[in-house]
Amino acid sequence: MSYVEAAISEPLSIGVYAIRLAQMDLTGKKIGILGFGPIGMSVLLPALYKGAGKIYVTDKIRERLAIARQCGATLTLNPLREDVVSCIREKEEALLDLVFECCGQQEAADQAIGLLKPGGKLMIIGIPEFDCWSFPVNQLRHKEICIQHVRRQNNALEEALGLMQNHKIDISRMPIHFFPFSQTREAFDLVAGYQNGVMKAMIVFG
Repeated sequence: MSYVEAAISEPLSIGVYAIRLAQMDLTGKKIGILGFGPIGMSVLLPALYKGAGKIYVTDKIRERLAIARQCGATLTLNPLREDVVSCIREKEEALLDLVFECCGQQEAADQAIGLLKPGGKLMIIGIPEFDCWSFPVNQLRHKEICIQHVRRQNNALEEALGLMQNHKIDISRMPIHFFPFSQTREAFDLVAGYQNGVMKAMIVFG
């Protein structure tokens, strides 16, 4: 395995853990991934490997949506330009089985509740910059939505390494920006500013 794969095993293991924590057979299931940074991609790849039927992806960065399509997303949407809930509901009248919130945004949580079918499950992985989430009580009750938070990973690293080592998934589209160690500051600034369609910036040593 390469050093790049070794580094990416950290976010990938979070996605693997989130799918495991959902406790759902993904075969043929319809899934939403709201936010397609490294964590969103780390959910999509193992979800496809585990047989997910359709995966709907949202993000505000055009280049990330292009990567999602290349990786196998069924449909990609930009919430700045499209009504995410309406667009997906047109495609899926029965709504989605499972939604992963991967960006820590209140609007994504609102969209997730609107997209989930009765008995559906919301996995919250994104880390918000606020203290309290807000949820519509009537929709949660009527749909009997289950909400599960995800914090990092637990005993999922070896599975993530195995998926890469055995070529079950391809993470090559995640690191699209590479910097020498001398430009570490520039790398962090790029990621912090979501510049140049960044997905994952890598620091290269040697």
